[in-house]
Amino acid sequence: MESLMKRISIGSLLLLLILCIWAKPASKQESFKLIHSDKLFLNRMHNEQVLELSGKVHFFYGDTEFKSDRAYLFDTSKVARLDGNVRVSNDSLAIVADSVAYYRYSEELNLGGKVRITEQRKDGSFRWFESDYGVYRRDLDQLTVWKDVRAWDKDEDALASCGYAFWDRKAGYAYMIEEPQIRSNAPDSLFIRADKIEYHHEDRKIIATFNAFVSSVDYQVKSDFLIYLLNEEKVVFTGKPSFSSDYAIATAEEFYLYLDERKLQRAELQDSCRVFFSQERGGEKENVVEAGFVSLAFQDDGIESFSASNKVSYSFHRPEGEKEDEFFNVAKGEFLEAKFTSDNKLELMRMSQGIRGSYKFYNKP
Repeated sequence: MESLMKRISIGSLLLLLILCIWAKPASKQESFKLIHSDKLFLNRMHNEQVLELSGKVHFFYGDTEFKSDRAYLFDTSKVARLDGNVRVSNDSLAIVADSVAYYRYSEELNLGGKVRITEQRKDGSFRWFESDYGVYRRDLDQLTVWKDVRAWDKDEDALASCGYAFWDRKAGYAYMIEEPQIRSNAPDSLFIRADKIEYHHEDRKIIATFNAFVSSVDYQVKSDFLIYLLNEEKVVFTGKPSFSSDYAIATAEEFYLYLDERKLQRAELQDSCRVFFSQERGGEKENVVEAGFVSLAFQDDGIESFSASNKVSYSFHRPEGEKEDEFFNVAKGEFLEAKFTSDNKLELMRMSQGIRGSYKFYNKP
């Protein structure tokens, strides 16, 4: 018994000596604290001491907590390499990966294999990223992830995917490239795709650049550039955007879409506006309005009304119906307004100011 106690005392002293050698005086941020490890070895490799930990490894560097199956801590180069169920926690950020290399001089964590990063703040906001690889700059609070990137944001209730993403937590700014896309989880799901998508957290603003495409169950829009103001539920399109739905096709120099719970309510077109529309879902869009400015109001997925101003021209054809005669109307003026019934039939069309045009009416025999 005395021999056993002696061996335990010697082992404890050796362990204490190893930890004292390793945990040299350091700044608070670099201070090392070992919580648990099933096995511990102190080796010498390439002129530096290497602390090898294995089995339920748990330690702290400053305020950052590390857990893994294995860890190698290099004293001179100030590098920690961890693998096997690695978990890193710092403030509101939690990281899970197959392997992590932590460089204390640069405050950088290199992440590899089934990377998942979650952020949960006291205000209730929550988001996560998943990827194959990543780098977290702890000093700058910046995260870069790449290859098969996926993300979800609770506040926006939106899913995102891309090949490469960058997130500056301090600045509240993120961007995605390599086939980025965002899809809302709302019933009337909104989908955004572009060459590059940026997000500004403070303004709750999404910017999509080059080959921007937005779609929902009711419409699609293509443009070179878009700004989605989430607080206002307003989307601005520039770069010769084009709009299409079951009832209309439209082009202009700029579009402004106004949403309500991501459902399209109104659209404004500016400069070189052209709208082709039909009274039937999926019908031939042979009716045309051209103007300097056009405003359209939507009802469900159809057009409720529209107005046009500034050098307006239009042509409208109503085919013969059971209770309606066929007619053609072609005119020019400065202002035009039209209203439609709930089943998208023309109810009223009125033009004013400098009207020039023709009206052809065909009576039933």
